Amino acid sequence: MMEYLTLFRSVLTVAAVLILTWWCSRLLGKQWVMKASPASGHIRLIEQLQVGQDKRILLLKVGEEHYLVGVSQAGVQLLSKVEGTFEKADEPENIKPPVSTGLPFSDFVRKHLEELQERMGGKP
Repeated sequence: MMEYLTLFRSVLTVAAVLILTWWCSRLLGKQWVMKASPASGHIRLIEQLQVGQDKRILLLKVGEEHYLVGVSQAGVQLLSKVEGTFEKADEPENIKPPVSTGLPFSDFVRKHLEELQERMGGKP
């Protein structure tokens, strides 16, 4: 009977440690996310476009420059530097459309992807 109590106490201790670990990781994770706020850094995500199940194209502002970046399970790849002025989609009503294109972001990306394919000889 005593060995069952010892076993039960051990299982209960392991479960308590696991629950405490999970709770602490969630608490610390929330604090780290707040500290790493993109608004305080030099890199801002302007917009993103989902192009596959695990593939996205990001429009990033780094300093005063804009870049298209591809993100997939294989990694992150710089697609091109982009000219123009872009504003974050969820900012107030005084949003200006991109100066150089006048196209929605998804059309802008498709246009640049088509140009890239033409330069590569039609290869996807």
